[in-house]
Amino acid sequence: MRVILLCLLVAACFAEEEQKLQWKDEDGLEIKIIRPIKAEKCPIKSQEGDVLDQWYKLTDKEGTEIGSNFNKKPYTFTLGKGQVIPGMERAMTGMCKGEKRKVVIPGNLGFGAKGRERDNIKEDQTLYYTVQLVDLFRAVPGEKWTTDEGIVIEQTHKIEADKCKKSKTGDTIHQQYVLHLEDGTFVDSSFSRNAPFIFKLNNNEVIKGMDIAMTGMCEGERRQVIIPSDFGYGDDGRTPSIPGKARLYFDITLEKLIQRDEL
Repeated sequence: MRVILLCLLVAACFAEEEQKLQWKDEDGLEIKIIRPIKAEKCPIKSQEGDVLDQWYKLTDKEGTEIGSNFNKKPYTFTLGKGQVIPGMERAMTGMCKGEKRKVVIPGNLGFGAKGRERDNIKEDQTLYYTVQLVDLFRAVPGEKWTTDEGIVIEQTHKIEADKCKKSKTGDTIHQQYVLHLEDGTFVDSSFSRNAPFIFKLNNNEVIKGMDIAMTGMCEGERRQVIIPSDFGYGDDGRTPSIPGKARLYFDITLEKLIQRDEL
């Protein structure tokens, strides 16, 4: 009798574990975890607002590949911001770094009635994905202030003081940036070139406002910066994309810092 009871308990445990690895929602979204990550190796799971690096493979029902970036440059998006189809938003929620899933996304949670012509995805087509969470970034917001020059700086991701390698005059900066105008018009981005912008701090190699905005910044820190035209491109602007007297809206990351005494 005890043996039978033990077997039933073991079977129930296996069933519970299987249920955690595979499920189907009422609206047809199916998820199966094919590479789980142990709890001790998963300090955080993906949630809304996280920036995710994703590998994916998309096929049709017969397994014919539609597109894949596995072992190439990951696709990066912010979870919960509508940057991917609704089914993918849900499929990538609650994942551990390194985890891999097979996902079936019904048409209403995919590309809907319009489909996607460039990939020959038809109206309300069911999508079969294999996805892997390559990396996860979760911002820790910091302070916001305005400098004497009128430059607005907001720490969108701060680095704690005991872990901060701080920039100063003469240091070499490896910077990632996105630049917009006040009305949201996109101007330029280092990401479009797949390489950081490198310059020496306070050496007249960038606009004065950027030197000010990145002085005293920690390696790994992220900031949103608004630079008045007097510390940007002035009354003349920079043709063809930046008009005269334009305020500049930057999202910047100090990706790597080489301090002067390290050179």
